[in-house]
Amino acid sequence: MSKPSVSVLLLIISTSALHAAVTLAEIDFSGTGGSAVGNIGSSNGQFTIKNSAINFTGVTLNSVGGTSSTASWVVDSTGTAAANTDLFTSASFGSPTRLDLTLGLASVGQTYTISSVEIDIRAATTSASWVFGYRKASDSSTPLVGTQTITPQSGTDPITTYTIDLTAQGLTATDSATSWVTGGTGGLRWAFFEPTATGNDNFQVAAIRVIGTVVPEPSSAILLGSLAALGLVKRRR
Repeated sequence: MSKPSVSVLLLIISTSALHAAVTLAEIDFSGTGGSAVGNIGSSNGQFTIKNSAINFTGVTLNSVGGTSSTASWVVDSTGTAAANTDLFTSASFGSPTRLDLTLGLASVGQTYTISSVEIDIRAATTSASWVFGYRKASDSSTPLVGTQTITPQSGTDPITTYTIDLTAQGLTATDSATSWVTGGTGGLRWAFFEPTATGNDNFQVAAIRVIGTVVPEPSSAILLGSLAALGLVKRRR
């Protein structure tokens, strides 16, 4: 049986690299109980995962209380999550209680595509909802994607992870541009709301996560380079 050529191996590896999902960024909301969450820069240790395919210069996570005098985000008393006691009461792009991530451009020579976003919920006193939003760079429209219900749970329960699929949104960044803009280059929005305006929501987010693919993947790029060099040696022989 004949062995695959170097060119075939290059094609197989480069094709498979397009489909390997990785965590692009993760922000953990642990901190001093009772302190304001505020803005978190990417140099802060709360950015627990920073994929090298992203240029994190100037990247921040901004916590925003909703309009109509709803509450701001503070670290819960146990120091393990960002808590909000009064979520906004409807889904919209500009008004709801939210977490905004100004994600940066891709690193030089790379491209990344966002395929999903996640939240880890520690507690929710009332039945709330969340939706993902962004502003399109092409026409400034503001899609809201994948509304999900978050069921009540106490802070002593295990963390529950919720995921919104974004594969159909075309959220791709190169080292010079992103296909989305919200309050800065590459802004992404986790929006939360519930209908009752009771003021006792005790809604707690332990972490948020951005999942996606990278081209080229660092490990694949090294292997591709090695195989290309091997092919050159073979041709010279």
